[in-house]
Amino acid sequence: MSVARPAHPGVAAPEEPYVQAVRAGDVLYLAGQVAFDEHNEVVGRGDARAQIEQCWRNVERIVAAQGGTLNDVVKVVCYFTDIRHFPLELEVRRRLFGDGPYPVATVLQVANLGLDTLLVEIDATAVLADHPSTEQEQ
Repeated sequence: MSVARPAHPGVAAPEEPYVQAVRAGDVLYLAGQVAFDEHNEVVGRGDARAQIEQCWRNVERIVAAQGGTLNDVVKVVCYFTDIRHFPLELEVRRRLFGDGPYPVATVLQVANLGLDTLLVEIDATAVLADHPSTEQEQ
């Protein structure tokens, strides 16, 4: 099985020892995306909607780097420090996915996301069967 760890324009590389995504065959596994911009700065301090938008922007950029779109996302797990922010994420997801297909989803409230300023994290998996890998194996 070939495993690629692609680069992702517009998404900062993590400072910790992990990568933003790993592609194994046709499946792209994304690390949980938080509201970091391309400079690893938190977007939308105290603004759940802005953070949700940034999380989805990161997911979209990572999938696009492999030639896919959000329609290739098959599963999401959304973590909230306050579950009352979930309706905001639903609004954003409905706008981004339109009439679908929608991914399966799991939603959780958690105590924290590593930094006090982070309100949401979105973990995603995409299937890119129709999109050949755009990166060399590492």
